[in-house]
Amino acid sequence: MDFYSITTQEILDRISRHCPDALSAYLQCINRANDEGSIFFSRELVEVNMSEDWHPFKNKIKKLARENLLEWHPFDSGISVKLAELNHDE
Repeated sequence: MDFYSITTQEILDRISRHCPDALSAYLQCINRANDEGSIFFSRELVEVNMSEDWHPFKNKIKKLARENLLEWHPFDSGISVKLAELNHDE
């Protein structure tokens, strides 16, 4: 099983308390991340493949970053996301 395909109840609790609308974005990140925990979301991927609106999705990613669950970097063609390396003993 991929490291990022699982999460802890603590992480889910943190998201549900502080940014519940960002839970689906977090799940998209962990489901699409490579072995290093990185993913690139292009606007087309978000809008066409994921059926999400671009700007609200970016705002959800920002909320997750404020919770220290990931880092993100904007580019003209999309956003690069790196999941935080969280151990399950936190």
